[in-house]
Formats: sequence, structure tokens, C-alpha cells
Amino acid sequence: MDYKIVKEISLKSISATGKTKHFVGNREVETPSKLQIIQYPNDDGFYLFYLDDGAAILTDTYHNSVEGAMEQAQWEFNVRPEEWS
Repeated sequence: MDYKIVKEISLKSISATGKTKHFVGNREVETPSKLQIIQYPNDDGFYLFYLDDGAAILTDTYHNSVEGAMEQAQWEFNVRPEEWS
């Protein structure tokens, strides 16, 4: 793994808000099972990874801060800041 996991959360008991959809090509990405906020070495930004049941990355979004990534997760899944580990 060439990145650091900053925060993560399981979405097993959390439902998507339906405010957004993610696509890879023309295919809609399945609802993730887990979210991770990560940072690559020598990168000032943070990525919000959307992971499936097998921990494969489905898609990601880029953010300038951890707080920005957390706000995106709150908007999409109602994940509150205190729920992250």
C-alpha cells in the first residue's frame, strides 16, 4: 500500500442519501461497503475511497483537506465526524 489511511468507516448500517451517483465509464458504481480517507506520500490532498465488500476501490473523490472529504461523506451518507475511526 503506497498511501496512509487517515480515517475509515464501515457503511454496513448506513444508507446512502441518494444525493449523488458515481460512474466508471457508463456503469453506475455499486453502493460502497466502506469509506476511507487516504493520503499519498508527497501529496497535500486527500482522497475519499469508496470500497466494496472485498475492500476493492470502486471510485474516489479528491479533497483539499480531511474535513472536505468528511463533509462529502456526510453529504452522501450522513456520516457524522465522530463516527469515523
